[in-house]
Parts: sequence; structure tokens; C-alpha cells
Amino acid sequence: MIGNVSRRELLKNGTSAATMLIIGVQFITPGMAAASPSLDQFIAVSKKVTGQSSLDSGMGKNILDAFVAAGQGGDIATLIGDPAPERSQLKIANAIVAAWYSGLSPLPGASEVTGFNDALVWNALSYTKPWGSCGGETGYWGEPPSDQEP
Repeated sequence: MIGNVSRRELLKNGTSAATMLIIGVQFITPGMAAASPSLDQFIAVSKKVTGQSSLDSGMGKNILDAFVAAGQGGDIATLIGDPAPERSQLKIANAIVAAWYSGLSPLPGASEVTGFNDALVWNALSYTKPWGSCGGETGYWGEPPSDQEP
């Protein structure tokens, strides 16, 4: 049997239900995976797919956050579960390598970078350095490097 509900109770219960709905929608957005990978897991799988033993965790956090924001957290979680991610045929493995080497955000249309100066491209191109980074004192480039033959 349904009893009489006062206007006050109806408003109070309706407000509570609307609040719970709004809070739930804030925490579950379309770009989020059910269980986002941790930074440590992401760094570990990144080391395997890039073949690098040392990666910057600040840049790693930026890259992971961008992938999760792009709705690819689940793909990364799948790659983490792969017993041999360095041989994976998943597109996300190549996207992770590209993000680490370029320093560019994997978010479509993003104008920011995830870590330009720490991008792995600078390790691969030993003859150059990031733009705007000083290589030594004024005129350092005029002398041949001391550790290489002329």
C-alpha cells in the first residue's frame, strides 16, 4: 500500500536521487576504462615496447593521462596483460612507442606535448638535441667533441 508522501519528502528524495546520479556520471565518463592502469604498470609495459630501460615517470604520467582521456585505457590494460607486449600486434603498442619517441600527445587534435625534451628521439639522434637546449658554453660547437674521433 502506498502512503501519502508530503511535498517536502518528495523534494528531498528527488534531490538525493538527482545528486547520486550526477555524482555517478562524474566518476564514470566515456573515456575511462573500468580499471585504469597504474603509472607503474604503464612504465613497465612502456619499457618493454620501447626497448628502453629508463623512462621519465613525469612524461609517462602525461602520456598515460592522455591515452586514458582519449578512451584508450582499456587498450593499455589489455596490452599490460599480454605476456609478450614487445611482440604485440595491437595498435596501442605502436601508439605508445610513438608517444614516447615524439613527445606528442596521443589525444586527437591536442596541441600540447607530453615531454618534448625527454622524448626518446633525442637519444636516437645522438648528433642533435632538443631545440632551445644549450649544449654547453658559448662556442662549444666550434670544437670537436672530446669523446669522438674527428
